Amino acid sequence: MTRKPMRLSTHVSNVSCLAIGVLALTGCGGSGGGGGGASSGNGTVTDQWATFCTGTFTQDTPIVDAFDEPTFTARAGDEFLLSDFSDTFGGRAELLYLTSVGPDSFEVKPDANGAWPFTSNCAIGQGVPYYAVFKDVTVFADKELSTRSCDLSAGSVLPAGTSGRGYSFSGSAGSSAIYNVVLGPFSEQCQGIDSGYISVTQTRSFNSTTWLVPIAGIIGPT
Repeated sequence: MTRKPMRLSTHVSNVSCLAIGVLALTGCGGSGGGGGGASSGNGTVTDQWATFCTGTFTQDTPIVDAFDEPTFTARAGDEFLLSDFSDTFGGRAELLYLTSVGPDSFEVKPDANGAWPFTSNCAIGQGVPYYAVFKDVTVFADKELSTRSCDLSAGSVLPAGTSGRGYSFSGSAGSSAIYNVVLGPFSEQCQGIDSGYISVTQTRSFNSTTWLVPIAGIIGPT
């Protein structure tokens, strides 16, 4: 299976974040258990990210994709970084599976009784938005990647406030993909441009080929 994530998200409000995501899937193939092929460990939170909002699973929980195909199993005790935790539309949590090339996201919803399969250090709907860089990345002003705007370092985190966050697929260059990334609070570091272009290498995650953008929105405690 080949996945091309194409997301453009705008997060607003100071206590809850609404994200609009589009996930385009192309190709077909088998799926099953197991996490990201490019992952370091089992995708769980490292000490670097432990002070932000996380979800710690209290039971083994099969994670499925948009087509109800299994991707991996979150084991009891596994702690993942949260990028969204909302009680709107019946409740929704987006968590990040951390890999060596960037985060891969997965969604979890509460059961019919409203119970979540994880506990969190953050109250639902109260997460403060941040923008985080998970791998060193060069941002360019143009799609041709000829004019460098800035270099963002892995581990960089800035409060997002009401600024936009997200990305969209812009084209390909060999086996790599080019994404247009909304820079939000990182704009000042990138010569004031609102968005820029990055090259993302092909990788394997959740038993499929994909491209993981190394810049993502996360949330932190109030």
